[in-house]
Order: sequence, then structure tokens, then C-alpha cells
Amino acid sequence: MSHTIAIYNFKGGVGKTSTTLNLALSWARSFKVLVIDCDPQANLTLALSNTNNHQSNLFTISKKLLHDGQPKIEPLEISYYLHLIPGDYQMAALESNSQFISFGHIIFYKLLGTLKHKYDFILLDCPTHFGVTVKSFLVNTDSIFIPAIPDSFSVNGFKKLLHYLSEIEKDTPLNVLGIYFNLFRKHTLHHQKVKKLAEKELGKLILDQHVRESIRVSEAHDSHQSIYNFLEQSEVAGDFMALSEEVIERLNSMSLDEVIKEHGVEEKCSDGQSVLNQTVN
Repeated sequence: MSHTIAIYNFKGGVGKTSTTLNLALSWARSFKVLVIDCDPQANLTLALSNTNNHQSNLFTISKKLLHDGQPKIEPLEISYYLHLIPGDYQMAALESNSQFISFGHIIFYKLLGTLKHKYDFILLDCPTHFGVTVKSFLVNTDSIFIPAIPDSFSVNGFKKLLHYLSEIEKDTPLNVLGIYFNLFRKHTLHHQKVKKLAEKELGKLILDQHVRESIRVSEAHDSHQSIYNFLEQSEVAGDFMALSEEVIERLNSMSLDEVIKEHGVEEKCSDGQSVLNQTVN
């Protein structure tokens, strides 16, 4: 049985797609991995397959599940151990589809239920918004993994995000694998300060491993190559490799309920200020 992991943050520009892609490429060396491009921008699809024009994609599959019962689902084979369900810009239309609003959770339950026995890991690259489709994805996953960047709003943004996630109705608590810092500059005092504050406020929820900022990531994506092709020349490839190992070690980490109890994640911070109004000075 596979482990389903949603890569999500409601803040844009944190590297959700590059995180999904490089975790998948790392794990596909030893495990059978499926990635599902849930973002209407379909950047993950383009990075892996060099085109967004796939007739069988998440949108067409979702429509068939909504209207025709149980279609045959055949993910695109990127390599023997790595498969993809492509994304499509039309996924954005599901937000206003009345049938999907009513049955979206069931649609993705059917989709993932059909695929789980075929893969060790299923990774979902989620869009930034917190609408019907995202909630339908998250309610059917085992865990959530949160990429972030070390800016002035990081810690308060984490608390707000965890509060939103706690509102998702789920039979079992959503497992939080943790938060990691992407685009990290270890010699920048501000980045160091943000990371230390996050570790102080959220403890073991913050991963030890971060991924440094590097042009190699964009170069690899643009050339449709794996960052691991640059392993000898690029430190960031080593960062992603270490990150993938740390995430595997955390597969049985805290549930969201435990996180909220331990860290008191609420609409207000402990001093009464709104979490949206506090910043790192």
C-alpha cells in the first residue's frame, strides 16, 4: 500500500513543484512513484514530459469519474519507477462546478483508491489556493509536506496554514510530515534568524534539512533533466537527496491534532496579536 503525500502551501513561490519533482526523482531510484499534477498551471507536467497537451489528464479523469463511474486510469510512464498523471488548466473550472463541489471528495477517493496498490509513494503537487479542489485532495491523502521560504512572514504564515488545515473534515487526523525551507541562503543573517525563530516556535515540525538557492534547479527543469544529473557539480542536488531521506524518516510523524495541541496553533498568537500582523523583526 502506498503513502500519499500532498505538497502544499497557500503561499506561492515557495517551490512546491520543484519539491514534488525532486522528491519523486529521488525516491524513484528505489521505489515506484506516482506524481499527480493537481495545479491548473501544470508546470510539473511540463517539467517531466515537455508538453501540457495530454488527452488523458487529471481533468479528463475527474470528469469521467464524475459522470461515467470508473474509467480506466493509465498514468504516463516517465520511467519504469516514475509515473505521472498530467495536469490541465481546466482543473480551475472545477471550483465552480456544482457537481464537483458536492462530490469532489468522493472523486479523488475513487482515483487514489484505484492507484494506491500500484505504487509505494503518490505525490500530489497542489495549487496555492484553499478551495474545493485542494480540500478534496487533502482529505484523501495520508500526509502533508510544506515547503516554505525564509521570509518575514514565515512563522505566522505557518500558524495560519496549520489552522486552516485543521478545519478539513477527515476521518483520521491529517499527518504533518513537516516544514522545510527552500531557496535558503545559509550565509544570510535574516534567513538564519527566520529558521531559528521557526524552530523555537514550532520545534520538530521544522526539518533539519533545507535546500539552498541555486540556478541549477531552474536549469534542470528547463532542460527537462533531473537535478541529480548535476549531482557532482551541484550542492543543491545533495540537498534534495538529503531532504528525501529525512522526509521518509518522518512518515510516522505528528498528526495535525497533535501539532495544534503542542504548539497552540490558533487564529491568535499567544500574546493576543493576529497571526497576520506579526512579522520577524
